[in-house]
Amino acid sequence: MNQSITPYHHGDLHNCAIIAAAELIESIGSYDITIAQVAKRVGVSAPALYRHFAHKDALLTAVRELTHLGIMDYITRAQADVEQGTLAHLDALGSAYLRYATDKKAFFGLMWEDHGDTESRRAEARAKRTGFQVLHEAIDLYLKRHKPESAGDSLKTATLMWSTAHGIATLQHNRMLDTFDEDADADTLLRTATRAILQAKD
Repeated sequence: MNQSITPYHHGDLHNCAIIAAAELIESIGSYDITIAQVAKRVGVSAPALYRHFAHKDALLTAVRELTHLGIMDYITRAQADVEQGTLAHLDALGSAYLRYATDKKAFFGLMWEDHGDTESRRAEARAKRTGFQVLHEAIDLYLKRHKPESAGDSLKTATLMWSTAHGIATLQHNRMLDTFDEDADADTLLRTATRAILQAKD
């Protein structure tokens, strides 16, 4: 009999499988997992899991919920000791995003890589408080304090800064950031870009 790694308590197989899948993804550093692998980890048969998840993508969608919680945890801790509405606050948010992309490579990929479910992921991101919403609020506050004439452009500015951070994180994630500049540093690039976008100085 297979020895389970993630304890399964009767009546809670759905949540137990999600946690087991997340643990498995983190342990192997890839979201290329199977229902059978997760079932073995939990200590049940694959058919038992198929009663909760029609296919692997359904399970991965459930795991993605945890990735949103994970990035929010990074962000919450990063901004705890900085003043809201400052460059330091924006730097903290950016650094947290880069750290998450580095620390949780498989989860970062799961969040953003196309699995044929783009529309559902768009709806999911819009429906919940995600890292982008936090960034937008932070930029809106910054602009109201330091550049009130630009406050009406906070969404566009947030989109530009998020796109920049995501591009840097993705290049770093794919180990391509130093392709042309061997000294390229993700945090330094993001800090420089932030100040350029906001036309701000320390």
